[in-house]
Amino acid sequence: MKAGYGTTAFQWADQQVADCACDYLKEKATGDDDRPFAAVCSIWLPHCPFIAPKDLFEYYHNRVDVPEVEAEQPETVTRFRRHRDVLDLDAERVRVARAAYFGLVEFVDGLVGQVLDTLKKTGLADHTLVIYCSDHGEMAGEHGCWWKSNYYEGSAGVPLIARLPGVVPEGAVQDAVCNLVDIGVTLTDVAGGEPIRATAGRSLWPTLQGNHPVDWVDETYSEFVEAKYTGETQFPSRMVRSGKWKLWVYGDDEELAPSLFDLEADPDEVNDLAGDPAHQDVVQDLLRKIYDGWDPKAVCEASLAATADHHMRSRWAQAVKPQGPDEVLAPPPEELEDDVVLV
Repeated sequence: MKAGYGTTAFQWADQQVADCACDYLKEKATGDDDRPFAAVCSIWLPHCPFIAPKDLFEYYHNRVDVPEVEAEQPETVTRFRRHRDVLDLDAERVRVARAAYFGLVEFVDGLVGQVLDTLKKTGLADHTLVIYCSDHGEMAGEHGCWWKSNYYEGSAGVPLIARLPGVVPEGAVQDAVCNLVDIGVTLTDVAGGEPIRATAGRSLWPTLQGNHPVDWVDETYSEFVEAKYTGETQFPSRMVRSGKWKLWVYGDDEELAPSLFDLEADPDEVNDLAGDPAHQDVVQDLLRKIYDGWDPKAVCEASLAATADHHMRSRWAQAVKPQGPDEVLAPPPEELEDDVVLV
């Protein structure tokens, strides 16, 4: 696991993205085009390798904690840690990586702040809906896990924050169970467009305005397939979150036991209840939901095909080096990462 401090191409690129977003907002505010706009500011960090600016790394190094890892874990988690080679990390290695990760989080906070400040200075903030979200979380050492690719809240429970003065109640918190697939439906609803067809997403627009639907079902799904690029290992998996319950299962040949957690009584997810006889009705009910329309073997076959396609397109891109019409970032300076120190 690479971690340390210095100035990386990831930091450089994210700063360019934030600068481009600010320039776009300034142009929208001063130009002749008064049409409504939708803009995406896609920032890469925080992401591995965990290499933060030196001042932020040093600030967090002696401030971060080292999470304790429960002695007994689900077999699927132990396998995950073994395959990712993070079963036996010493405390200082964990501290270094967490310090760099927290430093990167603050670095990104600064970039987001630049965009929001520009939105305010241009006069666009009062009538622009801002949604902040992430495609996945980061375990950062919790449960002894790193990166994403599992169903603990640190990985699957991503941030989702919205702001629109006078419309989205300031400081309001909603604990409704939702999914990233809801965002596209929500934005379509906000814009008054036709409903998106063939989607499991639901509009969050009433909820964001403080009018959460009384018939909202607190249930959602997440799916993942662990596939090494060689195609040697396949671990198709699926998770259902239903009210306070979370259950996940892996559908590979090892047939490891599913895991069940009560997120109200056990928000830290340390007590796996799947083997408790008192909870077998819950386990069976959620397993029926998970396997409804889910075929692990078909998932593996599709994943292998997608991996082969990925390899083909990568070889083509390396050979051709195509330039797209929307590319706005120049290559980073060659000396950019000369100050990187891995700790």
